[in-house]
Amino acid sequence: KQGRTPSYPFGHGLGYTDWTYESVEVDGSTVTIRVRNSGERAGREVVQVYLAPAEPGPDRPARRLAGFAGVEAAPGGTAEAVIEIPRRAFEVWDEETNSWSCVKGSYEIQVSRSITDRRLTATINV
Repeated sequence: KQGRTPSYPFGHGLGYTDWTYESVEVDGSTVTIRVRNSGERAGREVVQVYLAPAEPGPDRPARRLAGFAGVEAAPGGTAEAVIEIPRRAFEVWDEETNSWSCVKGSYEIQVSRSITDRRLTATINV
């Protein structure tokens, strides 16, 4: 709000190797991401999944963290992160019914290293 840029974006982390995000598959609310350790050292990576509604509104964020998973791999090795998106990620609070309500529509799944470092995308319809 004050026009300041943070030193590090949300979800930022440092490591001693490099990672290549190779693929993303969506099956229902399960997101499977394949990553490769493209560096010269063994390492650990935290794969993050953000959810962005195609039509954001005033009652929900333009993008939100829906889940994350840590993976490890040797140099040149691959790993799969399996992240289950909770139903609540698609819901907003309805004041009239005093309950959570699912907002149907199209959502972009953004697979990222941090909120500003998007690597892969997919679409899910609810």
